[in-house]
Amino acid sequence: MSKRSAVVLAIAGLVLAGSLGCALTDLIARAPTPIPTPTRTPKPTFTATPVGTATPEVLPTATPVPPTPTPEVPPTPTAVPPTPTPEAPPTATPLPPTPTPEPIPVAIVQSDKVNVREGPGTAYRTMGQVPQGARLDIVGKNPAGDWWQVCCVNNQQVWIVGSLVTVEGAAGTVKVAANIPPPPPPTATPRPTATPVPAAPTATPAPQFPFLLVKGVDKCVSNPGQTYFDGFVRYANNNPRNGACVHIAYYGPRNTKCAGCDGVGAGVWGFSPFGGPAPAGTTVEIFVVQCPTSMPAGGQTTNTGFGELTPLSEKWTYTINESVECHGITFAGG
Repeated sequence: MSKRSAVVLAIAGLVLAGSLGCALTDLIARAPTPIPTPTRTPKPTFTATPVGTATPEVLPTATPVPPTPTPEVPPTPTAVPPTPTPEAPPTATPLPPTPTPEPIPVAIVQSDKVNVREGPGTAYRTMGQVPQGARLDIVGKNPAGDWWQVCCVNNQQVWIVGSLVTVEGAAGTVKVAANIPPPPPPTATPRPTATPVPAAPTATPAPQFPFLLVKGVDKCVSNPGQTYFDGFVRYANNNPRNGACVHIAYYGPRNTKCAGCDGVGAGVWGFSPFGGPAPAGTTVEIFVVQCPTSMPAGGQTTNTGFGELTPLSEKWTYTINESVECHGITFAGG
Protein backbone atom coordinates (compact mmCIF):
# COMPACT_ATOMS: atom_id res chain seq x y z
CA MET A 1 0.00 0.00 0.00
CA SER A 2 1.10 3.34 -0.95
CA LYS A 3 1.53 6.13 1.58
CA ARG A 4 -1.36 8.00 0.05
CA SER A 5 -3.77 5.12 0.47
CA ALA A 6 -2.71 4.78 4.11
CA VAL A 7 -3.46 8.38 4.76
CA VAL A 8 -6.87 8.16 3.17
CA LEU A 9 -7.76 5.17 5.31
CA ALA A 10 -6.71 6.86 8.45
CA ILE A 11 -8.81 9.90 7.74
CA ALA A 12 -11.84 7.72 6.94
CA GLY A 13 -11.49 5.94 10.27
CA LEU A 14 -11.38 9.12 12.15
CA VAL A 15 -14.56 10.39 10.46
CA LEU A 16 -16.42 7.16 11.27
CA ALA A 17 -15.40 7.26 14.89
CA GLY A 18 -16.66 10.79 15.25
CA SER A 19 -20.09 9.91 13.77
CA LEU A 20 -20.56 7.02 16.18
CA GLY A 21 -19.70 9.15 19.13
CA CYS A 22 -22.26 11.77 18.31
CA ALA A 23 -25.09 9.19 17.88
CA LEU A 24 -24.29 7.57 21.23
CA THR A 25 -24.34 10.88 22.93
CA ASP A 26 -27.70 11.77 21.60
CA LEU A 27 -29.26 8.41 22.76
CA ILE A 28 -27.99 8.89 26.24
CA ALA A 29 -29.43 12.38 26.36
CA ARG A 30 -32.91 11.19 25.47
CA ALA A 31 -33.19 8.32 27.97
CA PRO A 32 -35.00 9.07 31.37
CA THR A 33 -32.76 9.88 34.25
CA PRO A 34 -33.12 7.28 37.09
CA ILE A 35 -33.30 8.49 40.67
CA PRO A 36 -30.11 7.37 42.24
CA THR A 37 -30.20 5.47 45.50
CA PRO A 38 -27.97 7.15 47.91
CA THR A 39 -25.06 5.00 48.59
CA ARG A 40 -22.72 5.41 51.61
CA THR A 41 -19.53 6.37 50.14
CA PRO A 42 -16.77 4.32 51.75
CA LYS A 43 -13.75 6.05 52.92
CA PRO A 44 -11.14 5.70 50.31
CA THR A 45 -8.35 3.39 51.20
CA PHE A 46 -5.06 4.60 50.07
CA THR A 47 -2.77 1.95 48.93
CA ALA A 48 0.77 3.04 48.56
CA THR A 49 1.82 2.52 45.08
CA PRO A 50 5.09 0.71 45.21
CA VAL A 51 7.76 2.73 43.81
CA GLY A 52 10.88 1.25 42.58
CA THR A 53 13.38 0.72 45.45
CA ALA A 54 15.74 3.55 45.38
CA THR A 55 19.35 2.82 45.78
CA PRO A 56 20.51 4.74 48.79
CA GLU A 57 22.99 7.40 48.02
CA VAL A 58 26.25 6.86 49.86
CA LEU A 59 27.40 10.14 51.24
CA PRO A 60 31.08 10.76 51.64
CA THR A 61 32.31 10.26 55.23
CA ALA A 62 33.02 13.65 56.78
CA THR A 63 36.37 14.10 58.47
CA PRO A 64 35.58 14.76 62.13
CA VAL A 65 36.45 18.28 63.18
CA PRO A 66 37.50 18.65 66.84
CA PRO A 67 35.02 20.78 68.71
CA THR A 68 36.07 24.29 69.45
CA PRO A 69 36.69 24.41 73.20
CA THR A 70 34.31 26.67 74.93
CA PRO A 71 36.27 29.02 77.20
CA GLU A 72 35.55 28.21 80.76
CA VAL A 73 33.84 31.11 82.36
CA PRO A 74 34.72 31.39 86.05
CA PRO A 75 31.68 31.33 88.17
CA THR A 76 30.52 34.70 89.25
CA PRO A 77 31.30 34.88 92.96
CA THR A 78 28.35 35.40 95.08
CA ALA A 79 28.64 38.83 96.63
CA VAL A 80 29.27 38.52 100.35
CA PRO A 81 28.22 41.52 102.36
CA PRO A 82 31.29 43.12 104.00
CA THR A 83 31.79 42.33 107.63
CA PRO A 84 31.19 45.55 109.52
CA THR A 85 34.36 46.89 111.11
CA PRO A 86 33.83 47.30 114.84
CA GLU A 87 34.04 50.90 115.85
CA ALA A 88 37.33 51.53 117.62
CA PRO A 89 37.02 52.92 121.11
CA PRO A 90 38.16 56.51 121.42
CA THR A 91 41.90 56.82 121.93
CA ALA A 92 42.76 58.14 125.32
CA THR A 93 44.88 61.27 125.33
CA PRO A 94 48.37 60.12 126.42
CA LEU A 95 49.63 61.66 129.60
CA PRO A 96 52.89 63.60 129.31
CA PRO A 97 55.86 61.45 130.32
CA THR A 98 57.07 61.90 133.84
CA PRO A 99 60.46 63.63 133.61
CA THR A 100 63.33 61.53 134.87
CA PRO A 101 65.09 63.40 137.66
CA GLU A 102 68.69 64.26 136.97
CA PRO A 103 71.11 62.26 139.13
CA ILE A 104 72.77 64.31 141.84
CA PRO A 105 76.43 65.05 140.99
CA VAL A 106 78.95 63.61 143.42
CA ALA A 107 82.29 65.07 144.53
CA ILE A 108 84.96 62.38 144.96
CA VAL A 109 87.84 63.43 147.22
CA GLN A 110 91.24 62.97 145.53
CA SER A 111 93.60 63.93 148.39
CA ASP A 112 94.03 62.59 151.90
CA LYS A 113 92.45 64.46 154.82
CA VAL A 114 90.96 67.38 152.93
CA ASN A 115 89.49 70.17 155.05
CA VAL A 116 85.84 71.08 154.62
CA ARG A 117 84.76 74.57 155.62
CA GLU A 118 81.82 76.65 156.71
CA GLY A 119 81.92 78.67 153.49
CA PRO A 120 83.57 78.78 150.06
CA GLY A 121 87.04 79.97 150.98
CA THR A 122 89.97 79.34 153.26
CA ALA A 123 88.98 82.31 155.42
CA TYR A 124 86.04 80.29 156.75
CA ARG A 125 86.54 78.06 159.77
CA THR A 126 87.23 74.36 159.27
CA MET A 127 84.25 72.06 159.89
CA GLY A 128 86.19 68.78 159.69
CA GLN A 129 88.20 66.62 157.33
CA VAL A 130 87.26 63.98 154.77
CA PRO A 131 89.48 61.10 153.62
CA GLN A 132 90.60 60.30 150.10
CA GLY A 133 87.87 58.50 148.12
CA ALA A 134 85.00 59.98 150.14
CA ARG A 135 81.87 60.63 148.03
CA LEU A 136 79.79 63.69 148.85
CA ASP A 137 76.58 64.84 147.13
CA ILE A 138 76.97 68.27 145.52
CA VAL A 139 74.11 70.60 146.44
CA GLY A 140 75.49 73.97 145.31
CA LYS A 141 78.48 76.02 144.24
CA ASN A 142 79.91 79.50 144.73
CA PRO A 143 79.61 82.13 141.93
CA ALA A 144 83.19 81.50 140.80
CA GLY A 145 82.52 77.76 140.55
CA ASP A 146 85.74 76.74 142.32
CA TRP A 147 84.11 75.59 145.58
CA TRP A 148 81.35 72.98 146.00
CA GLN A 149 78.70 72.92 148.70
CA VAL A 150 78.38 69.23 149.66
CA CYS A 151 76.33 67.04 151.95
CA CYS A 152 77.09 65.99 154.50
CA VAL A 153 79.91 65.99 157.07
CA ASN A 154 78.89 65.62 160.71
CA ASN A 155 75.27 65.98 159.52
CA GLN A 156 75.98 69.43 158.07
CA GLN A 157 76.30 70.89 154.60
CA VAL A 158 79.89 72.08 154.17
CA TRP A 159 82.14 73.50 151.45
CA ILE A 160 85.12 71.84 149.76
CA VAL A 161 87.56 73.34 147.27
CA GLY A 162 86.99 72.11 143.71
CA SER A 163 90.66 71.53 142.94
CA LEU A 164 90.81 68.63 145.43
CA VAL A 165 87.88 66.62 144.06
CA THR A 166 86.64 65.16 140.82
CA VAL A 167 82.96 65.43 139.92
CA GLU A 168 80.90 62.46 138.86
CA GLY A 169 77.71 63.45 137.08
CA ALA A 170 76.38 66.60 135.41
CA ALA A 171 78.33 69.35 137.16
CA GLY A 172 76.77 71.90 134.79
CA THR A 173 73.37 71.42 136.43
CA VAL A 174 74.60 72.59 139.84
CA LYS A 175 73.24 76.01 140.78
CA VAL A 176 74.86 78.74 142.86
CA ALA A 177 73.98 78.10 146.49
CA ALA A 178 71.44 80.48 147.99
CA ASN A 179 72.81 80.19 151.52
CA ILE A 180 76.45 81.22 151.12
CA PRO A 181 77.50 82.64 154.49
CA PRO A 182 79.24 86.02 154.56
CA PRO A 183 82.99 85.85 155.10
CA PRO A 184 84.03 86.00 158.73
CA PRO A 185 85.26 89.37 159.97
CA PRO A 186 89.03 89.55 160.01
CA THR A 187 90.83 89.57 163.30
CA ALA A 188 91.98 93.10 164.02
CA THR A 189 95.72 93.16 164.04
CA PRO A 190 97.51 96.22 165.37
CA ARG A 191 100.03 97.65 163.03
CA PRO A 192 103.49 96.92 164.27
CA THR A 193 105.65 99.83 165.23
CA ALA A 194 108.68 99.80 163.06
CA THR A 195 111.90 100.08 164.92
CA PRO A 196 114.08 102.57 163.12
CA VAL A 197 117.35 101.14 162.01
CA PRO A 198 120.13 103.57 161.43
CA ALA A 199 121.25 103.34 157.90
CA ALA A 200 124.86 103.04 157.08
CA PRO A 201 126.16 105.99 155.22
CA THR A 202 126.67 103.94 152.09
CA ALA A 203 123.53 101.80 152.38
CA THR A 204 120.84 102.00 149.72
CA PRO A 205 117.66 103.39 151.23
CA ALA A 206 114.89 100.81 151.64
CA PRO A 207 112.20 101.02 148.94
CA GLN A 208 108.93 102.65 149.92
CA PHE A 209 105.98 100.36 149.09
CA PRO A 210 102.36 101.45 148.90
CA PHE A 211 101.41 98.18 150.68
CA LEU A 212 102.82 96.73 153.90
CA LEU A 213 103.18 93.09 154.78
CA VAL A 214 101.16 93.40 157.99
CA LYS A 215 101.01 89.77 159.05
CA GLY A 216 103.46 87.32 157.60
CA VAL A 217 101.34 84.31 158.41
CA ASP A 218 98.52 83.42 160.73
CA LYS A 219 99.23 79.72 160.67
CA CYS A 220 100.67 77.01 158.45
CA VAL A 221 99.46 73.46 159.07
CA SER A 222 100.38 70.20 157.46
CA ASN A 223 98.27 69.09 154.51
CA PRO A 224 99.84 66.13 152.69
CA GLY A 225 97.23 66.22 149.92
CA GLN A 226 97.37 69.87 148.85
CA THR A 227 99.67 72.88 149.26
CA TYR A 228 97.91 76.23 149.19
CA PHE A 229 98.04 79.77 150.59
CA ASP A 230 95.43 82.42 151.32
CA GLY A 231 95.09 85.77 153.03
CA PHE A 232 93.67 89.30 152.83
CA VAL A 233 94.27 92.77 151.42
CA ARG A 234 93.05 95.64 153.61
CA TYR A 235 93.00 99.39 153.78
CA ALA A 236 95.03 101.15 156.46
CA ASN A 237 91.88 101.31 158.60
CA ASN A 238 91.66 97.47 158.41
CA ASN A 239 88.58 97.39 156.14
CA PRO A 240 88.67 94.78 153.34
CA ARG A 241 90.10 96.09 150.09
CA ASN A 242 88.91 94.60 146.79
CA GLY A 243 90.63 95.05 143.46
CA ALA A 244 94.24 94.82 144.67
CA CYS A 245 96.27 92.13 142.93
CA VAL A 246 98.47 89.54 144.65
CA HIS A 247 101.06 87.44 142.83
CA ILE A 248 102.72 84.12 143.72
CA ALA A 249 106.04 83.11 142.19
CA TYR A 250 108.16 79.96 142.35
CA TYR A 251 110.51 78.89 139.63
CA GLY A 252 109.33 82.11 137.93
CA PRO A 253 105.90 83.81 137.69
CA ARG A 254 102.96 81.49 138.39
CA ASN A 255 99.65 83.20 139.19
CA THR A 256 98.20 86.69 139.75
CA LYS A 257 94.79 87.05 141.42
CA CYS A 258 92.51 89.92 142.36
CA ALA A 259 91.51 90.21 146.02
CA GLY A 260 87.75 89.88 146.41
CA CYS A 261 87.27 88.65 142.83
CA ASP A 262 85.65 85.38 141.69
CA GLY A 263 83.27 85.40 144.66
CA VAL A 264 85.87 84.42 147.26
CA GLY A 265 84.87 87.13 149.73
CA ALA A 266 85.68 90.79 150.35
CA GLY A 267 89.44 91.39 150.29
CA VAL A 268 90.18 87.63 150.13
CA TRP A 269 92.72 85.94 147.85
CA GLY A 270 94.03 82.38 147.65
CA PHE A 271 96.30 80.12 145.60
CA SER A 272 96.42 76.33 145.05
CA PRO A 273 99.16 76.50 142.43
CA PHE A 274 100.59 72.98 142.58
CA GLY A 275 97.45 70.96 141.97
CA GLY A 276 98.48 68.80 144.91
CA PRO A 277 101.41 68.72 147.35
CA ALA A 278 104.38 70.96 146.52
CA PRO A 279 107.80 69.36 146.03
CA ALA A 280 109.96 69.59 149.17
CA GLY A 281 112.45 72.43 149.01
CA THR A 282 110.24 74.71 146.88
CA THR A 283 110.45 78.39 147.85
CA VAL A 284 107.44 80.59 147.12
CA GLU A 285 107.17 84.39 147.10
CA ILE A 286 103.86 86.22 147.52
CA PHE A 287 103.55 90.01 147.05
CA VAL A 288 101.25 92.78 145.78
CA VAL A 289 101.53 93.88 142.13
CA GLN A 290 99.82 96.33 139.79
CA CYS A 291 96.43 94.98 138.56
CA PRO A 292 96.02 94.58 134.78
CA THR A 293 93.30 96.37 132.88
CA SER A 294 91.35 93.14 132.43
CA MET A 295 91.58 90.17 134.77
CA PRO A 296 90.29 86.79 133.54
CA ALA A 297 88.37 84.48 135.85
CA GLY A 298 90.86 82.57 137.96
CA GLY A 299 93.49 85.26 137.44
CA GLN A 300 96.50 85.47 135.15
CA THR A 301 98.63 82.38 134.52
CA THR A 302 101.51 81.40 132.30
CA ASN A 303 98.88 80.55 129.67
CA THR A 304 97.28 84.02 129.66
CA GLY A 305 100.49 85.99 130.27
CA PHE A 306 101.12 88.53 133.02
CA GLY A 307 100.97 92.28 133.47
CA GLU A 308 103.41 94.45 135.43
CA LEU A 309 105.01 92.30 138.18
CA THR A 310 107.06 94.98 139.95
CA PRO A 311 106.48 94.38 143.70
CA LEU A 312 104.23 96.95 145.44
CA SER A 313 104.84 95.37 148.84
CA GLU A 314 107.38 93.34 150.72
CA LYS A 315 107.51 89.70 149.67
CA TRP A 316 106.23 86.96 151.92
CA THR A 317 108.72 84.12 151.42
CA TYR A 318 108.35 80.51 152.50
CA THR A 319 110.43 77.37 151.77
CA ILE A 320 108.29 74.23 151.76
CA ASN A 321 109.76 71.20 153.52
CA GLU A 322 106.45 69.33 153.69
CA SER A 323 103.10 70.02 152.05
CA VAL A 324 101.21 72.68 154.05
CA GLU A 325 98.29 75.08 153.93
CA CYS A 326 99.06 78.62 155.13
CA HIS A 327 96.42 81.18 156.09
CA GLY A 328 96.16 84.84 157.04
CA ILE A 329 98.95 86.34 154.92
CA THR A 330 97.81 90.00 154.99
CA PHE A 331 98.80 93.14 153.06
CA ALA A 332 97.56 96.63 153.94
CA GLY A 333 97.76 99.91 152.08
CA GLY A 334 95.93 102.94 150.83
